[in-house]
Amino acid sequence: MSDFLELFKWLDIYNFRRNRISVDIAANVATAFQSGRDRWKAVLLLFWLIGLASTMQAHASEVDSLMIRARLLYYESVDDQEKISPAIDLFNTIGEIDKRLLGRTKTYIGSLIAVKAKFAFWPHDKWKFAQSGLRLMDEGLKQNPDDIESLFVHGVTCYFLPEFFGRGDDAQRHLRKIVRLLPEHAHSYDPKIIANVINFIAEKIRLNSEERQNLMAINLKLAQK
Repeated sequence: MSDFLELFKWLDIYNFRRNRISVDIAANVATAFQSGRDRWKAVLLLFWLIGLASTMQAHASEVDSLMIRARLLYYESVDDQEKISPAIDLFNTIGEIDKRLLGRTKTYIGSLIAVKAKFAFWPHDKWKFAQSGLRLMDEGLKQNPDDIESLFVHGVTCYFLPEFFGRGDDAQRHLRKIVRLLPEHAHSYDPKIIANVINFIAEKIRLNSEERQNLMAINLKLAQK
């Protein structure tokens, strides 16, 4: 795991210093996480990798670079509670710099607060963090309900919550919404990364025949690029 994290950090530095990145390498790293007990962790990397893809064409802006770092901290916080507060601070900073991203950053912050429940000792603290995080995620998504990244973070967080939180339907609804949005927005992201998103949704989410056909059509288009 530590070797992968060192690689991620190197890729991040290389991206905003040299203004280029090998998306193929990054996507292959994500694929490596898709097997065994670490499969679910690959999900948290997907939009960090999408951020790398989105900045590879030109000089990365301040917000682009900050988002890359914030996404990496978000990923690391799942196993390291010391990364939660720095990640929250960084997402707050991004929201202050670019008001258009307030919905997305709030969704991330809500998810990070919910992650605190994993590390809390007392049951009432676990409940408090989870509920507080969920409320903030809901507010963030409400500000930008068609943002694919926000939908994915919200949907995946809800998907992995214990059943008694009653958020399974939210996970299904938000991740299925991505299926409807992808035909218009998939071209904005690296095909390998979108393929990973599609594979996760197809594997984990209940889809009707039309939705599955739509995913297959998107996959086919990506394969032809």
